[in-house]
Amino acid sequence: MTDLQQTRVSTADLAGIEDGRNRRRAANRDKIVTAFLTLVREGNPTPSAQAVAEHADVSPRTVFRCFQDMETLYREISVLLREEFLPRATLNLNTPDRRERLTRLVSNRTKLFEDMRPFRQAAEAQSHLSPTLATDKAFVTAIEKERLRQAVNPDGKMDKTLMDALTAATSFNYWLRLRAEQELSPEDAAKAMTFAAFAIFDAGADAGPIAL
Repeated sequence: MTDLQQTRVSTADLAGIEDGRNRRRAANRDKIVTAFLTLVREGNPTPSAQAVAEHADVSPRTVFRCFQDMETLYREISVLLREEFLPRATLNLNTPDRRERLTRLVSNRTKLFEDMRPFRQAAEAQSHLSPTLATDKAFVTAIEKERLRQAVNPDGKMDKTLMDALTAATSFNYWLRLRAEQELSPEDAAKAMTFAAFAIFDAGADAGPIAL
């Protein structure tokens, strides 16, 4: 074998080794992200590196390396959570009746917010330290407001003050207050959110059906 051929083989071997390392890093990172999400879902808002390592079946050193770049980790988690929850927030709006559309929205949110709660609470605790989490918080708040508008006021006929109050009464922050601060069960929190939303809705002037 010539010197040139040996050089080519050595280069190919090094490339193969590097590819293998990159695949292992990516696989370990996927395990760490999955473990992090699982622990948060189970009620641990700030999983330790040791807990994540045990759950992911990787070394604590591997997790520490990953945790040194938390913004990248948060971005990866954000993508996964949006993929999980955004499709579930889609409503069937095939009726012109505003009240029925609000019923569907509130019913959807009480289930969705409860499943989102561990992640949103964990993010709230760290959002002042992370641009990614702060951006996510603003995004979710804007989405909540826009989807309420699409559901009950796409034509702009409802009073602005009433819509501001409805936005608050159907928000995740209100759900969190009911669940965490008032310590209501999911069922009682759903009843309270529904009651508040319709008390506000019924206090306004009848805007009539929505033109489909």
